[in-house]
Amino acid sequence: MKSDTNTCLAELKEAVHQLCLRKGWGVDGVQNPQQVAMAMTVEMSELLEHFQWLNPDDVQRLMRGEDPDRCAMIAEEFADVMMYGLQLARTLNFDVTGEILRKIDIVDHRPPKAYDPKR
Repeated sequence: MKSDTNTCLAELKEAVHQLCLRKGWGVDGVQNPQQVAMAMTVEMSELLEHFQWLNPDDVQRLMRGEDPDRCAMIAEEFADVMMYGLQLARTLNFDVTGEILRKIDIVDHRPPKAYDPKR
């Protein structure tokens, strides 16, 4: 079975592209990247809905694996967001791993922000 430990991003990009081809989405399986980016926000909103009214105890239950049904719904919405992201990466021809590692380096070199307990 495919998982994070045995699947590379290039395979996932191609799997999403093949889905687009099978569904007839876009021209030759390539959707308009502007529309894809906008669709990501819709999916992100759907992901956030699962957290909207949780109290801190509910979040802790999620983190301890005590709410598998909600975790499954979150995972499904997360997959939607990631699939759109992979479409963007493939269409705009950028390397996800390289960009994430570059961003980690940028964040690592930022000065720390002061913690404000009132936020």
